[in-house]
Amino acid sequence: MRAPVPTPLLRVGLNKVALLRSSRGGAVPDLTEAARTLIEGGCRALMVHQWSDHRHVKPHDITALAALDAVRDGHATLHVGGDLREDLGALLERTPGVGCWVVTPFEAQHLTTQRGWRPEDDQPRLAHWAQTLRGRTRISVFVDPEPEAVDLVARAGVAAVELNCRDYVEGFGTPTQERALEALSRAADRAREHGLDVNAAHDLDRRHLSPLIRAVRPTLVSVGHAFVAAAVIAGLRAVLPGFLHAASRD
Repeated sequence: MRAPVPTPLLRVGLNKVALLRSSRGGAVPDLTEAARTLIEGGCRALMVHQWSDHRHVKPHDITALAALDAVRDGHATLHVGGDLREDLGALLERTPGVGCWVVTPFEAQHLTTQRGWRPEDDQPRLAHWAQTLRGRTRISVFVDPEPEAVDLVARAGVAAVELNCRDYVEGFGTPTQERALEALSRAADRAREHGLDVNAAHDLDRRHLSPLIRAVRPTLVSVGHAFVAAAVIAGLRAVLPGFLHAASRD
């Protein structure tokens, strides 16, 4: 009999909260307030991406999030995504409280990540940072769901992989869904053979989670854009009455 499917950790991305703030400048909405709200609601893993163009999250945001009491005392973990830049590595090296660096290939012309780690990427630098941050900040690498890609990053000494779920999400509800799940499952099995944790990420929504968890048995599932989009709609319903009341006062 197959063992029960373990419950994965849910990680929530805050990039779109930061993007809303950056669209107007200033400090609204407050990224740390959003993080505290999620932690108070039961979230135990947070995610932000810090890209070189600072399109949403700034370096000082990493410092502020890492300084939250719940992060410092281990009640919640902070994951920081970004490409393999020296300035980002140095920031994480000097910032206590960052639990994981999610290394993600980045091309500035794209709105979001398009691909996983490949042989042409800087494998020696990846190995360098895995060794430098060992015992302090774990490294997980965004990979396409291919056993060879998992083997590649495992050789660098990383702690986990982030499986790219793009094909699964795009094929959800179509005949290609099962094929995508099978590819993710094979890659996950290979990662576990290497002793790596398995995280599943990229454009996941609530409806995608149950089939994914049953097939892939990940350690962690990551949501972001869809989560914030749902929160916006739910928040409109919650906030509107107060504004209507304020506007109707004499």
